[in-house]
Amino acid sequence: MASAAKTLRVSFVQCRGTPYEVGRAQADAFAATRKGKAFLRRKNVRLPWWLNIRTEERAFRTYAPALWEEIGGIAEGLNIPMEQAVTYFGNDGLRMPTGGCSAVMSGGVYGRNYDFRPRGYEARFALVQVRGSYASIGGSHQLTGRLDGMNEHGLAIGLHLVKARPRSPGLTSVLLVRRVLDSCATTAEAIALLRRTPHAMQYNYSLLDAGGVAAVVEAGAGAVAVRGGDWLACTNHFQTPQLRRLNRRVAHSIDRLPPLEGWAARELSAEQTFTALNLSASPAFHNYGNAQTLHTLVAEPANRRLLIGIGGNAAALDEDMLDVDFKLWVAGEDLPTKQLKGQLGLGRLSPRRTRARLWRKV
Repeated sequence: MASAAKTLRVSFVQCRGTPYEVGRAQADAFAATRKGKAFLRRKNVRLPWWLNIRTEERAFRTYAPALWEEIGGIAEGLNIPMEQAVTYFGNDGLRMPTGGCSAVMSGGVYGRNYDFRPRGYEARFALVQVRGSYASIGGSHQLTGRLDGMNEHGLAIGLHLVKARPRSPGLTSVLLVRRVLDSCATTAEAIALLRRTPHAMQYNYSLLDAGGVAAVVEAGAGAVAVRGGDWLACTNHFQTPQLRRLNRRVAHSIDRLPPLEGWAARELSAEQTFTALNLSASPAFHNYGNAQTLHTLVAEPANRRLLIGIGGNAAALDEDMLDVDFKLWVAGEDLPTKQLKGQLGLGRLSPRRTRARLWRKV
């Protein structure tokens, strides 16, 4: 049974400059939050025994050099040692998202629900224009990582956990999403990057670019497979024959797939896709157990347009839904929105209301 409705507030942080300057700006924004203040109150922080700052630097210099500079800015901004910044905002120390997520890609539209425990959610979207990298907007995780997003070339991406254990040497999923947004303009470029980069865990990555090319990259340590097609849907299990043996128990993931595939085959508009994913009556909406749908993100890559909703029923119940023209932001026009709110723990709408507000639109 769903819990009582609760308001979730998500902040929007906007940063432009060098990697170091963006790190400083992110640190300043983080320090002003409740989580940031709690982080800075910690005394006698114990670092993991395995941490070797030189090894960490070599890895970042090889696979994500700009992010190393950004972490340096975070360390300076929070006035903490680089070792502590790398532990909490780097690669190996990141707490990975382990929820269930759904995505649909067709007709030039990318739609995705991010499902996770509210307590583990950063509740933060970052818009960054880092010198030497592509500008991007996306759900933030541990400041440097991204859960999903779209960049200035219109490439959209989202992550979907398959299995977090065992963990292998390599980049974590949120840093891989960030690397794709920073450096890839097309789905083909993203696939190439995900093929040549070592993966720490098993995740799916859903992709759609401005040319309408969709793909799902199924990836784990030493194994990468790609699914393509005119339309695609993705949840939390591998579908390619060569990787199916790596799946954990996937009943909930398999159950969410058919409606997503049906919407993809019908090539819904951006607004229809948002409604189909975000309404609490939707079969793709997650509102049971410890995990909930925390945000819905729908992109029109060719138009550099993004729809963002927090919690459920953002459009159907006239709650906040943000419509972003990312071209304007890249051109220098800041987003006026500083915070977006939505509702968690929603019950399903009545059948009459469901028909009137969801299926009529879809």
